Amino acid sequence: MNIAEMELDVFLSKNNITPEEFEKCELGWDLIKAIGADHQSKIQSLEDLADSYAKKIQRFSKVHSVRWRIKDPEHLMVKIIRKTTKDSGYYKEKYLTISVENYFNEITDLIGMRALHLFKQDCFEIIDSLDETWEKKENITVYIRNGDRDNDYSNYPDWNVELHNAGYRSIHFVFSDKPDKKLEVCTEVQVRTIFEEGWSEIDHKIRYPNFSDDEDIGAFLDIFNRLAGSADEMGSFVKALSTTIKDNEQEISSLKVAQQLRDEKIEGLLTKLKTAKADTVRKDLTDELRSQLIQNTDMTKMTELLKNRQRHTFRLSNHIKNFGVVSKHIDAMAKNNK
Repeated sequence: MNIAEMELDVFLSKNNITPEEFEKCELGWDLIKAIGADHQSKIQSLEDLADSYAKKIQRFSKVHSVRWRIKDPEHLMVKIIRKTTKDSGYYKEKYLTISVENYFNEITDLIGMRALHLFKQDCFEIIDSLDETWEKKENITVYIRNGDRDNDYSNYPDWNVELHNAGYRSIHFVFSDKPDKKLEVCTEVQVRTIFEEGWSEIDHKIRYPNFSDDEDIGAFLDIFNRLAGSADEMGSFVKALSTTIKDNEQEISSLKVAQQLRDEKIEGLLTKLKTAKADTVRKDLTDELRSQLIQNTDMTKMTELLKNRQRHTFRLSNHIKNFGVVSKHIDAMAKNNK
């Protein structure tokens, strides 16, 4: 629908806003509609721009896949109304000066990108790539759920780590860019794992349309959120375990080669010792043989490598057990709800 021709009552009805709620908004309808209409007229150019950003991000190391969207014009208008209504819970005074000329700078998610990755630790390399490519507009924000470890980001003291009550996990990177001389566009990139993305998508599609206040739905979605978080932890441990096993195998292979060389040297020294006649020669050979035997610590090193592997396997098995506990919790809840 052409927003420039939209009437206020139609807009309010479509977006579940009562006339009484709109009256509390500190901006007029004509301004809100003008911003929405202007944004609607720029959709195609923003889509082209977002597509170019996505192709660039997809080439970053550690990025699994990229998704993007352009903010719906009516959703933009609803956001502006909420931001300029004092008792909405979203009120921000800076939005009172928003206009057709400056909303592109004030609204930072007109273009929304999602850079998805497999393992939690991959996020740091992706953020570094974003920071090297575009001009960061504001400090990076990390959203975590209750129970997550915020010390995962202790090496980045300038990042804002915030607890999200709904269990949402993501890292937000906002950058500004000037695709042409007249327009400066802000883009929000959400960096998250594919498990976080899966939970977020299902939560959004199930909870918000019809079940925002349903306690049973909320409880199950919360368990699902924990499962997604545990899946990310499992991914990290499996990656660490596979790296350790690979390193162990390479080390063991190197030790075997060194062991063979030492065995050959010891054998040669024994042969020389048997045929040596002079006492001084025997003493030198005996000293060298003793030195080789002392250095022959391969079995100790191999034992340590095996112990390291066992420790990682033990940590991994504990996480598998945690999945079992959560599974039992789900089964118990399902029985109680029958």
